[in-house]
Parts: sequence; structure tokens; C-alpha cells
Amino acid sequence: MKIAKLVIGIISMVLSIFILFQSCAAGLVNTFEGSGGVSGTAGVIVAACFIIAGIVGVVTRNSYRAGGGLSAAGFYLVAALFGGTMAGNYSDLYIWAFLSWAFAIFYLVDAFYDEDDWEEVRWWQKSWLIILATIIFPPVGIALLWFSRQFIVIPKVIMTVIFSLGFIVILANLGGLFTSAPGAASTTADDTATPPSATEEPEKTTEPQKKVYGLGETWTVDGLFDLTFTAASLTDDRNQYSDKAPAQVVILTYDYSNIGVEKSIMELYVSSSDFKVIDGSGVMADSYPASTSGNPKETPIGAKTVGAQVAYGLANASGEITVNVEVRGNDFKSYDAVFKLPVN
Repeated sequence: MKIAKLVIGIISMVLSIFILFQSCAAGLVNTFEGSGGVSGTAGVIVAACFIIAGIVGVVTRNSYRAGGGLSAAGFYLVAALFGGTMAGNYSDLYIWAFLSWAFAIFYLVDAFYDEDDWEEVRWWQKSWLIILATIIFPPVGIALLWFSRQFIVIPKVIMTVIFSLGFIVILANLGGLFTSAPGAASTTADDTATPPSATEEPEKTTEPQKKVYGLGETWTVDGLFDLTFTAASLTDDRNQYSDKAPAQVVILTYDYSNIGVEKSIMELYVSSSDFKVIDGSGVMADSYPASTSGNPKETPIGAKTVGAQVAYGLANASGEITVNVEVRGNDFKSYDAVFKLPVN
């Protein structure tokens, strides 16, 4: 068991670093999507438990007392609980939760297993078999636990409770995975309805079309911000230092208000990075270093920026352009809209 403890401890310490990096990535995804997921935080807890349990297991591997093994098992059980119940979109966390569950079983059995029992130990009383059976199918492991004479009653009761609860959590997670899987069969009463005949056309459902805004129309995201394009004007100004040769240069003039976007990194700031401009031929336009009279500004809650301007070079002469807008509100959640603007 000493070698096994050393190996498990080293694996745990190495995995903790990998899990930590994965958790940071999952946390960033949750933040940018604004989903409110906590899988990143759960992953950090799992990583911390792995490294602590690994260190405890390595340091106490030569000890004949049960304290070190029980401490390591406790941290592994905490990792299994957080990882198994809070994985969310961080699917690898289910793997690490199951692995920590397996390590916890190993340490619990090892801590309570009496190798000095005077009776001959039969094959079905071996510690490795009890560990393996409990990892694969806890009810069998629990049965072997009670048949074995290598444990006293109190540890049997403790491990039975822990393994039973763990088995229930595993079943609950598996049930959630299967029922939420894409293409899973629905169990609603509608499944028993008579299918339409071959000659009967299915009812067509149309999704409501998204509003396309025009010049002077205000796009408002309730409680957060609004945006209005007031002009899309041609200019003869050309920058002598630019290597671009656009067919037209258009200056967009716009106003925006901060209704309720709280400061995270900076105040509300709507600039060319939030726009994708498409000319009349469907070709993406590039920003162009033409002279403008107004610049976007960081705008706090309750304030408004008026007359901000950005310039774009069009590859094709166009009488109308399309502007796709994407602005981030609170918690980095993004909102988008489409504008069709006449060029004059």
C-alpha cells in the first residue's frame, strides 16, 4: 500500500495543476457567457483538495496510524462532492470527481483494514477486491465489507454510509447526463400522439424576424444602454499614409447613453470595435484613418455621448450599408442589433 499511496499522491499533485488551468478557462467562459455557472469555482476547490490530499498521502504513507489516510480520504470526498454536483459545462470535472471518489475509497479501506487479523484472509476478503468492487459498483463493495472480518463494526457503518451516499450522487449525475443528452427521448404524453399522415402537411411555425433599425432609430436595451446612428456621410478625406484605396469612405456618427451598465474594466464605451460594417455588395469594410470631429468616450451611468464618429473604407461604392452592432453590458453579456443606413 505504501507504493500505491506514493503513486496516488504524485498523480494527485500533478493533476491539481492541470485541473486548476482547466478551471480558470471554465470560469472565463462562465463570465463571458453571463451564464452564472460556478463550474470554474468548483474546479478550483477540486484542484486544491487534490494537492492537499496528495501531499498528506505521500507524507503519511509510512505511518501505521489511520489519521493521515482518513485526512486524505476526507479531502478526496470533498473534491468528489463539489466536482460531481457543480460540474456544469466543465464536463471533465465529472472525470476528476470520479477519480477522487476512487482515491477516497482506497484511503478509507486502507485506514480501517486490519492486516494483522490472526485468521487466514480469504480471496473475497482481500482489501484490493473490496476497493475495486466499491469503485465499480458500491453495493457489491458494501456487501464484501460486511462479509469481511478485517473491519470492526463502527468503521463498517461509517464506510457504508459514505459509500451509499456516494453511490446515490453518482446515480443522480448519470441520470442528469442521460436525460439532458442531445436527442434523448422525451417521456411526455405528446410522444404517444398519432403521427400525421403522409398527405398531411406539418404545421409551419415561423420565428419572429429580428428588427432592423434605420437612420435616426434608437436601439434600446432596457435598463442598460441605447444607441442611435444619426448619419452615414461620405467624405473626400484620404489619408496619405494609409495603404488602403477604398472606393468610398463613410463616416458614421452616433449617440449612445449609459442607462445601467456598471463599470467593470471601464465605463460604457461604444467604438469601432463594436461595429461590423458591410457595403452594398456584401463585402466587409475596414476602419479608415480619416479625420473625424468626435470621438467615443467612456460614459458612466446616467451620462450620454453625443456625436461620436468612426470612419470606414468601402471596397465598393454603395448607397446603403449594413452595420452589425455588438455591445457588452453587465457581466460581459453581449447584445446585438442590425442597422441599415443610407449613405449620403
